[in-house]
Amino acid sequence: MNEILDKDYIYDLNKIKETIRDNQNKAMVIVNSAMIMTYYEIGTIINKRKTWGSKYIEKLSNDLKEYGKGYSYEQLKKMSRFALEFSLDEIRLQPATQIPWFTLIRIIGKSKSHEEMLWYINKTHELGWSRSMVLNQFELKAYERSLIEPNTTSITKSDDLTNELFKDTYVFNFLDRNKINSEKDLKSQLIDNIVKFLQELGRGFAFVGKEYELKIDNESFYIDLLMYNIEIHSYVVLEIKIGKFNPSNIGQLLFYINAIDEYKKGPLDNNTIGLLLCKDVNTNISKITLKNINVPLSISKYKFIEELPEYLEKRLNERKY
Repeated sequence: MNEILDKDYIYDLNKIKETIRDNQNKAMVIVNSAMIMTYYEIGTIINKRKTWGSKYIEKLSNDLKEYGKGYSYEQLKKMSRFALEFSLDEIRLQPATQIPWFTLIRIIGKSKSHEEMLWYINKTHELGWSRSMVLNQFELKAYERSLIEPNTTSITKSDDLTNELFKDTYVFNFLDRNKINSEKDLKSQLIDNIVKFLQELGRGFAFVGKEYELKIDNESFYIDLLMYNIEIHSYVVLEIKIGKFNPSNIGQLLFYINAIDEYKKGPLDNNTIGLLLCKDVNTNISKITLKNINVPLSISKYKFIEELPEYLEKRLNERKY
């Protein structure tokens, strides 16, 4: 940089130091928010001098060493990128300041669009994802899957019940597909990986039982998997088919839903919900099957991770037309 710019540089340096000092004095309960807003303000200052090139950032990083390792050359570049992604009004309306900085930076770096970035930021805040969980959700293409509406009957019964409960597609990247030859094999592997399975199901799910027995007039019936969602206070009957969806599957699921309502549901529980997981589902057949059914349920697919890219490309292309 030449001497003509030195005055402006000193002004920037002092302004950044003042920003750091001011935000370091924030109450500890909002340390993360204060830190991220500090980074945003620093990034905004840097971006005003973007024509000065990388030497400007290098000099800043050297002159900010007294404030610790958090102001390295690479960190300052990340602050610049962060400030470019948001307007000040937008960042005030988003929970970006409430999630860890390094998680936020990974989201920004891996997102292919502004909409995708905001989706992951909001989900991370809403669901409390760790950085490793966020990266796993990128691998599972959670955002792309969210763009496809699942085949469901309406489950909006109150403010607590939401149509976001179910996904069009569940992706299992923790199963050994070569050892799955039956529904029993699939259920066993899901239970063996119950923590990952519950994470893929989504928020609020808890495991109740596998091959859950219902006795009605001395006759036994067995539900593949019985879950409970603590967010909506409802039992969730989960039936699994390793083949393609068949309309006859719904009769069995409806029976189990009604039976849980009759024999298991307590006075504080909401109506039982059903989830039918199939390897593949014809959209038109499933929609016709669900027509005029008032019981809340979803017909969804499960995919192995290697099948996901081709499936999403097909479904997202269908969505355009």
